[in-house]
Amino acid sequence: MQPESTIERERAAHHLAQAEPYPDSREHLFEELRRLDLMLNLRVARQRQDPAFTGFDEFRGLFITEDEVDFITGRKGRDDAQQNGEQAEVAALAEAIEQAERSIVMRTAASQRAGVSLSLLELAELFQLAPFDLDVLLVCLAPELDVKYEKLYAYLQNDVTRKKPSVDLMLNLFCRSLDEKVKARSRLTKEAPLLRHDLLVFNSDQQSEQQTLLSKFVKLDGRIFNFILGIEAADEQLSAFTRLIRQPRVTLADSLLPLELKERLAAFLQRSEPWPSASLSSMERVLLFEGAAGVGKKFLAEALCQQAGLGLLVADATLLLAMAAPVESAITRLFREARLVGAALYLDHAEALLDENEQAVSARRALLTALDGSGVTAFIGSSRAFDEHLSFDSDRAIKISLPTPEFTERRKLWLALLEESEAGLAPDLEIDGLAARFKFTAGRIRQTIMEAKHQARLRSPERVEISSDDLYRAARAQSGQKLSTLARKITPLYKWEDIILPSDRLAQLREVCAHALHHQRVFDEWGFNRKISRGRGLSVLFVGESGTGKTMAAEIIAGELKLDLYKIDLSCLISKYIGETEKNLSKIFEEAEQSNAVLFFDEADAIFGKRSEVRDSHDRYANIEVNYLLQRIEEYEGTVILASNFQKNIDEAFTRRIRFIIEFPFPEADHRRRIWQNMFPPHTPLDPELDWDFLAGKMKLTGGSIKNIALSAAFLAANNSGHVGMKQIIYAVKREFQKTGRLCVKADFEQYYELIVSQEEEGLR
Repeated sequence: MQPESTIERERAAHHLAQAEPYPDSREHLFEELRRLDLMLNLRVARQRQDPAFTGFDEFRGLFITEDEVDFITGRKGRDDAQQNGEQAEVAALAEAIEQAERSIVMRTAASQRAGVSLSLLELAELFQLAPFDLDVLLVCLAPELDVKYEKLYAYLQNDVTRKKPSVDLMLNLFCRSLDEKVKARSRLTKEAPLLRHDLLVFNSDQQSEQQTLLSKFVKLDGRIFNFILGIEAADEQLSAFTRLIRQPRVTLADSLLPLELKERLAAFLQRSEPWPSASLSSMERVLLFEGAAGVGKKFLAEALCQQAGLGLLVADATLLLAMAAPVESAITRLFREARLVGAALYLDHAEALLDENEQAVSARRALLTALDGSGVTAFIGSSRAFDEHLSFDSDRAIKISLPTPEFTERRKLWLALLEESEAGLAPDLEIDGLAARFKFTAGRIRQTIMEAKHQARLRSPERVEISSDDLYRAARAQSGQKLSTLARKITPLYKWEDIILPSDRLAQLREVCAHALHHQRVFDEWGFNRKISRGRGLSVLFVGESGTGKTMAAEIIAGELKLDLYKIDLSCLISKYIGETEKNLSKIFEEAEQSNAVLFFDEADAIFGKRSEVRDSHDRYANIEVNYLLQRIEEYEGTVILASNFQKNIDEAFTRRIRFIIEFPFPEADHRRRIWQNMFPPHTPLDPELDWDFLAGKMKLTGGSIKNIALSAAFLAANNSGHVGMKQIIYAVKREFQKTGRLCVKADFEQYYELIVSQEEEGLR
């Protein structure tokens, strides 16, 4: 005869084999709710046996009557005879609960064998929930499906206003002893899964610092409610800064990354555990992607997820920080959502988290906490290098730097992406010039081509043909978006024929352009980049009085290079606070690296004066500012132009590091004549009797002053005679002299001095 324990095991195995699987997740949920009904019945029966409770029959439940509770629970009305049998009823309910639990266990096992997904069990696996945790979720879920549970909870808590389940109610429902209550209580702390992952939240309406944990009410989060019921609805609090790519389709082979980097990534994946077959907890890892915007960070995350068979939840850190909701809660929900949808997480623009403001610091702290044991594969993309602010466990974190393509690679990208655009191409496209001037990533090249295609379509809808002008215009629009907030953008208007300088100075300006135009050939193709580690950029110093043409020359150079020109007034960047000047300069150069622009620092004397002997802390920090700017200029590989009124004010150590120093002299008479004649546009109605010799010989003015006089004279003529003559010009000269505090004497004006006198006596009529 077999032992009884063996017979029981065989009987249990037989029943388990005969159990039917649940047809779907909801049927399993409904059976769990029927079990909850039995447990609530049991709690009502036990509560009615409590002498302390039965002594207040006239107040019990306040307005929730005994009959109403009996109707809800399916119990019959109580009389004296039935009260004597309550102990037997409690035992019967306890037995019914055990049978329900056995049935659920067997049918759950059968469902798992049949491959039926049950949301409650899936939730338990995702967040390591204990059986008590699932019971708590059921108690909180039930009132969302049927209001009868609110009345029952109010009755069991002896207060009609307490319709939400409290911690005390749940401990009483599911714990049989004080020891069990103490253990279960730890599952409702902030460190436990239910609250750590925001599956449940304490009801803030009832919360106060004086409340004990037992008296607090608990509410089921709406996203978890939808997940349990199988409702496809993303977390509403995340929709503003996230999007889900359920099935990434791009592959590593599609990436425009350098071949060597792709081979290294492929080798890394082969050495790693097979992601598709691994559980979420074993797949937990962090991949840090560093690189400029558009270099392919998100593309790479998609490709890796495609190979791993994972979805990708993309979140924008900049938009996350802009939310009104607490950033800690948003990050918790972000990782929770990744688990719920079975996806890896890609946090884009993570450089926003590296700032020192309070919001960014809180976000960094929350991110590191969420990553610890998150069970989620996370990709974090930043255009800035990760530093000590974001330090990860080296065993889990892998840092990958994605380089900005070099000239040869950029040229290939332009050609490949232009062909991919399926647009008509002009035969004279300057691909080499675009690749040399704009240090774009693949993403920015693609956006530039798309914008150029739109411009071509607007110009000729019937035949879309992209020209070099379209591409240059689109490239400049791509590159100067952020720098415009830090400096003043100048649209180049002047051409070579507009500037009047000695021939040697013009030759120097053309040499500057040649250096910029052939930078890639000399440094990349001819190999000078292996000989020169710093100072590869083009630095130019313009020296001369105000109005001698320094700004005009900067415009001509930018126009010749087909780049934007940004004018920075150094006097506005200097701060009296220690370190602020360096921060301001750092922002300028960081954005300039992305903007591919010509930087024009005006009033360089403000910071580049001769470094003083260090007598106090102010002198020391002033010298630090100069050294910092020298360092950034040497590191910048673009074109930097500085303007100064006096070369003698510039430190010799600085001038040694400048590639070109061009002096803009005060114009001589023959140059002044050309400036006067060149200043008036062809359509200006000029008096044929204008005395150019007198204006050039006697009016010793810079080109800037001549420009002001010519414009003022034109407006005077428009208001009077309709043509520009000596009368209007002499009057405009007088006003220019008054601006500068210069006296109008007869020796300067000679025969035209009478015009000055008549104007003073009569005014210009």
